[in-house]
Formats: sequence, structure tokens, C-alpha cells
Amino acid sequence: MVDGVALGQAIQTTFVTSGTATVIATLIGVPLGAWCARQKSVHFQRLKTLITALYGLPPVVVGVFVYSLFSKSGALGSLDLLFTVEAMVFAQTCLILPLVWGGAWTAFEGVGQDYSDTLSTLGINQRQRLGLEIQLASNGVYHAIVIAFGRAIAEVGAVIMVGGNIAGKTRVMTTSIVLETSKGNMEQAALLGVLLLILSLSLVALASMVRQQRTTTKTTVVGEELPRPTPFEERRSENVRVVRGDRVVVNDVVIDLEPGTITAVVGESGAGKTTLLKALAGLEGREETCGPHACVYVQQQPVVFTSSVASELMLPHRLFPELKPSGKAYSGLFQLNELEGQRVAELSGGERQRLVLARQFSLVPSLLLVDECTSNLGWLHVQTIEQELLRLKEGGTCIVMVTHNIPQAHRLADRVVVLREGTSLAADDPFAISLLKGEWIDQS
Repeated sequence: MVDGVALGQAIQTTFVTSGTATVIATLIGVPLGAWCARQKSVHFQRLKTLITALYGLPPVVVGVFVYSLFSKSGALGSLDLLFTVEAMVFAQTCLILPLVWGGAWTAFEGVGQDYSDTLSTLGINQRQRLGLEIQLASNGVYHAIVIAFGRAIAEVGAVIMVGGNIAGKTRVMTTSIVLETSKGNMEQAALLGVLLLILSLSLVALASMVRQQRTTTKTTVVGEELPRPTPFEERRSENVRVVRGDRVVVNDVVIDLEPGTITAVVGESGAGKTTLLKALAGLEGREETCGPHACVYVQQQPVVFTSSVASELMLPHRLFPELKPSGKAYSGLFQLNELEGQRVAELSGGERQRLVLARQFSLVPSLLLVDECTSNLGWLHVQTIEQELLRLKEGGTCIVMVTHNIPQAHRLADRVVVLREGTSLAADDPFAISLLKGEWIDQS
């Protein structure tokens, strides 16, 4: 028969030690992972390899290390922590810290690769950026923490070495199972094993339900009127040159930025069009003020920051409360109003692209840089977006757009820049003439 009091003490000690170790590992590992993900040095890649290798750190090795550390002759022997709950927490933290650190590192690294350009051009401060990065990385971080908690609560070797399996003090569920098995009480050991499984699964399920509830919080979309365009108040020519290593990616391409104009940049894939646009947005070394009523960059691959359509539409107003909301207006204009209750994960590629345009246009740019903004859309949606671009142009906004759609460039642009191998071609260049006319070039 299982002693109810002893069982209750073992359960309490189990969750105190495992829970505390998980919290400590999270508080240390997640910030470390976020910081390491931003480092570009080769030394950090070697460090990541080491952290990944420590995923399989043998518990007995941790136990020997902690035992030696807290023993009478150890470096911290004066603390007299051996065979205490504190020593068990320390051992479990050492065991699971690499899991949280490495998992968070990978999660934040993915955010940096996919979202860096848009995050850098939203005009948000470092605190807001970190908040968005944590939100974007939360799925990977959550799973790293769950895996770490699972390893901590199932740990035997290290905790029995540094805790001593003392009844009523350091005995936990796993060491109780080991004890009952060694005594030949297989039924009690099996019962304790099933109880441990139920308790751990219940706790993880509860955490998952709470997390799911937070991500499904409903957002009300407001802002019935389209914003008045922000005029571009400068007239300047930008000479863009981008060099990577010994390769010139964009070779002294001149772009005239003036109020109420649209410049279309066309050319073959790999000609340097996107690099040119990123340079104008301040992502290739030069300075450019980005954010509301300033420069807004819409990258080719649409990226979203929240889990629902409604919250994404209202994100500009949430980040910049002084910005007049226009989510409802752009939702109607881009035919997203019937999708406001949906999760972003349920959207098609075209719907996601329209959602990103609605979010970025709500920032009311004075300089709008758009990269292939209609490439995945049907004709009617293309027409709507082109009409909105013309409305912004009439209001004084300066627009530079990259497109493969030559008829679109002719319809919208005041100037067309043809790029080839990073160089702007002259108007009488045979390749430029052929491209703009939509005719095959004679390559004989």
C-alpha cells in the first residue's frame, strides 16, 4: 500500500525541484538565446555546436559534478547544500539549461532570418522589437521549455546522487519508483509511474491551454477611413552602390526621389532590384528614417507578426498609438473584412500578401518602397492595389516599386529604371528596349 503522506511529499518535492529548475533555466536560457542569435561571429557558431552537443548531457556526469562541488572538500562545500532540495534544483538546472538556451537560440535565429528587414524598417524602438521577436519565437521557446521540464521531472541519476533520496525531504517521484522497484514492489512502482505520467501530462496540457487562450484573444478592428497620404517633403537623388566582398551588386544606380512620383525598377531575376530597394530603405549601410509618415518598406516575401488577421490589421496602431487607426478601411479595400476572425495560418498566399499591404499602408508612408507587391494576386486585387498606389501618389507620396510586370510599370510609373547585372541601362540600350516592349531580344 502506498503511504499517502509520503506520496504527497514526494509529489510536492517533485514539482518544487523540477518547476524551480525550469523557471531558473528559462530566466537564464531565453535571454541568452535571444542575445546569441544576434551575434554573427564564427565563435558563436562554435558555441552553438557545443550547446547542441550538451543536449545529451549524461545526468550521472552532472550528478558527479554537483556532488563534487558541494561535498565537504568541494569548492562550495562550506554552503552545506549536499543532500538538500537546493542541490537537486542546481543539478536539474545544469542538466536542462542547454535545452532551453539552444532551443531559444534556434527560435530567435529563425526570427532574425525571416523578419529582420521588416522589423528594422518599422520604426519601432528596441523594447518593441524585442517584444515582437519574443512573440514570433514563442512557439519554439515554448517547446524548448516543455522538453526541458519533461527531462527535469523524469530525472533520476543526478537527483539521487546529490539529494540522497531522503524520505520527507529530498525524495521525489522518480526516486520513489527506483526505491519501490529495488524492493520488488512492482505494483506500487507501476502505480507511481502512471501517477507521475498523469501529473506531468496534466501540467503540460494546462500550460498549453493557457497559451492557446492567450493567442486566440479577439481583437476589434477599427478605423473606418483611409488615411490621408503623407507628402514626401524632399527632392533628392540617391546614388546607390552596394558591394559585398569583391562583388559589386548594385553599381552606382541613380534613383530620383520626388513628391508624387512613382519609379518602377524592372529587370531579370538577380539583377539587383531587391538589393537596390533594401539600400533605399537603409538596410545596406546608408541612413534612412523609417516608420509612420516616413519610409515604409514592403518586402517581397510577406511576413506577419501576430496570429490573427484582426490583430495584424491593428498592429500599426498598437505600436504607435498616436497613429490614427485605418485597419477597418484597408480591410474593406483589400477584401479582408470576411477574414478578420481567422488565424493567419489559415490564409492563402494571396490573402497573406494583401494583409501585409494593409498593415504597411496603415503606417501612412511618405516614401513607400514595394517589392513585387502584386505578384501572387488576381487581376481585380491588382487593380485595387494599383488604384491605392495612385491615390497615395496624388497625395504626394514618393513610391519606388520593383516589378516584373512590364504593363504594370507602364501603367503606373513616371520613370522606369531597367537593371541588368546591378547596372542601370540607358534608354537606348537594346536589352532595355526589348524588355520594355515585351519583345524577345536578338541574341544572335
